[in-house]
Amino acid sequence: MIRKLLPLAMALLLLAPGRAEAATEWNEAVTVYGAALENDPQLQESTREILGAAESDKVAYVYSEDVQEYIGMNYSDDVLKSSIRIIQQDQGYGLDITVDESMGQITQITEETYKNALLTSGITDAQVVIGAAQDVTGESALAGIYKAYEAQGEAIDTERTQNAQEELGTITEITEENSSVAGFSQEQLNKMITDIKIEVINQGGNLAESEIRNIVDEQMAANGLDGILTQAQIDRIVALIEQIQNSGLFQSEEAQVLKDSAQNLIDQITSSDSFKNAVDQAESLGQEIQESSAWESFRTAVSNFFDRVVSFFRSLFN
Repeated sequence: MIRKLLPLAMALLLLAPGRAEAATEWNEAVTVYGAALENDPQLQESTREILGAAESDKVAYVYSEDVQEYIGMNYSDDVLKSSIRIIQQDQGYGLDITVDESMGQITQITEETYKNALLTSGITDAQVVIGAAQDVTGESALAGIYKAYEAQGEAIDTERTQNAQEELGTITEITEENSSVAGFSQEQLNKMITDIKIEVINQGGNLAESEIRNIVDEQMAANGLDGILTQAQIDRIVALIEQIQNSGLFQSEEAQVLKDSAQNLIDQITSSDSFKNAVDQAESLGQEIQESSAWESFRTAVSNFFDRVVSFFRSLFN
């Protein structure tokens, strides 16, 4: 079993098209509290301690209208309690996320799921702390990250943020639906979706629905989820990848950076104890989980080699 040990900071170097120029380091961090904390000093102080917020931080609040704008969901202000602290770093720093559950649990979303969503939205080169002083689902934390960029005067592409939320929601819902299913883990699902993104890019980033479906089927088998995910769940994943592809994320100069960053996420997932447990459980059920998408890159390289051989011989008869 090949195990790669990676730091939590991964190099997500994807720039969102809504940015006028490459992001640079901010002079101060931004702390964004959920709207429910605005009139609750005690809860806000507890949350401030979790986030490690400083007096010099720029402070903002994420309201229901922000959640609607950035992630397309409707919440009342009184339930928005998950909060974030973020400081933008110079390009090349990477994305470092800490989910602090010392006071309240983030009940539905893992660090890897947040990173997968941020990869889709285009947030890059930053230190982020996510937390709450009470148990929360954690879905609205992404809106707080986007609000921080607004507070710093930086534009965010809302099509991509809503795609990111759709991805986060899909992963969360499928995980809930399979919570009691033997052989399923959120780590497998996160890796599967990341593998799919890489392979879509490998195949040109502008695929027909049938081609995407074939990739989904292949990666479902490669991640030990064949026979576990339902047809409805598979259809939702196919629709999600189509939606992300339609945003142009898998093409142009961004595609290779996205591919590299996605591979970093896969390496982080496969080095986690949770994933190793999933591998052991899959083996006990007679299934196999590929630990890296490197085999896909190898398959692509072999395919490209034979394509070049065929083209060479064809050229001899032209």
